[in-house]
Parts: sequence; structure tokens; C-alpha cells
Amino acid sequence: MNHKLELRNVIKTFNSEEGEIKALEDINLNVKPNEFLCIIGPSGCGKTTLLRLIAGLDLPSSGEIILDGKEVKGPSPDRGMVFQEFSLFPWRTVIKNVTLGLKIRGINENEQYRIANEYIELVGLKGFENCYPYELSGGMKQRVAIARALAMDPSILLMDEPFGSVDAQTRNVLQEELLGIWKRTKKTVLFVTHSVDEAVYLADRVAVMSTRPGRIVECMDIDIARPRKRTSVEANEIREMLLMRLGSEYQKIR
Repeated sequence: MNHKLELRNVIKTFNSEEGEIKALEDINLNVKPNEFLCIIGPSGCGKTTLLRLIAGLDLPSSGEIILDGKEVKGPSPDRGMVFQEFSLFPWRTVIKNVTLGLKIRGINENEQYRIANEYIELVGLKGFENCYPYELSGGMKQRVAIARALAMDPSILLMDEPFGSVDAQTRNVLQEELLGIWKRTKKTVLFVTHSVDEAVYLADRVAVMSTRPGRIVECMDIDIARPRKRTSVEANEIREMLLMRLGSEYQKIR
């Protein structure tokens, strides 16, 4: 099934001691089925807030988020979320972390393990099923988090700076692996990152957000054939354009 996501005039405000804070303003976005969309923008512009709204963890103050013709009203297995800080349960093994959501859904135990083993193998962790998180590297923990999200068979994978806390070499490896998983599973991916390099390497399209209140000020198609070379002339040209666009937003903060 093709899964279409639409955001229509989405606004999000929060109440604080200083009064009302507008985090997002008039967000309009159409995400194509199976698209890999990266979201970049200045710190504090509302990128994580936007993902949380799409996940249904928070609700918009006004506007609509529509998935497959239905308004998002709360969390659902059709949207899987991967956070930067792994968010694994330290007392559960790899396989027990991956089966948790399946268990909550009432899937029988044999099927839980069949599904979990399939995705553990997909993310390259076969042989580590009975390890605990403290026995794993940062990159391996993030693979577990991705396997756990994929095991629920979401139509959309929401990723909030998932590789932000690993070293540069591990980050490159995880990017390659994610692209392979995306190609095989044909999921729609929304990926928040601070790294323009990462966005240019991964995305079909990059959405640039403004300073707070966050708005989408540009959506740029990344028309570079895959597999991509990180230092190709085309990648460098697009990176330069995105950095200039981001730079103009950072100027507004000063």
C-alpha cells in the first residue's frame, strides 16, 4: 500500500512561565510514498516537535496531520519512531527489546520471535540476540532501536537525529545500512538531522526549517543518482546551497 502523509497549516504552541511560545507556524508538507525526506534547520526551530506531532505523541494546536486520508489523533503502530538516545530497556536482551511492541500487540510468542529475528538479521545483529544493551556499542544499540521500530511494520519511520551520538566512522556505516534497509523495506522515512552532509547523502528531498517559530522555508530535491559519492561535484553544489539557506536562517537568531 502507498502511504501518503500530509501536514496542513500545522501550528504548535506551548505555555510557559513567560507566556505562550509558538514552536511551529503554518507547516504545510506533502510526503510522497516511499520517500526519504530529511529535515534540517537551526537548533530550537521545532524539528523534534514536528516529528512528535507526526508520531502522535503530541497534538497540533491547530491544523491537521493526515495519513492515508485519516487524521492523526495519537500514536499508532503505523508510525515507528527512532530517537537519538537509543531508548532501549537495559534489563531486556536485544531480542526482548525488539519483541516488546509485538508482545504488547498480543502477537503470539512464536510469531514475535520469528519477526524479531528477521529484523535483527536485517540490521546486522545476528548472533547478538541474547546480549544486553550494556554489552553493545552505540552503533549496535541504534541498530536494535531500528529493528524494534521496523518489527512493528510501520508505514512511516520517523528518525530524530538517530546517528547524532555515534562517532563519524560508525555514522557513515549506519547511513549505508539505513539506505539498504530503506531500499529493501520500501518504508517512507522522515529523518531529522543537524548535518547537511548527512541530509545530502541520504535524502530524496530536504526540507529546510526557519528559526522559531519553525516554518518550512524550502524543500530541495536531491537529484543525485544512488549510490552517491559524498564528495561529488553535485553533492558539493547542493550542500553549498543548503548551507547558504541555513546560514541566512542562523543570521536571524543574532
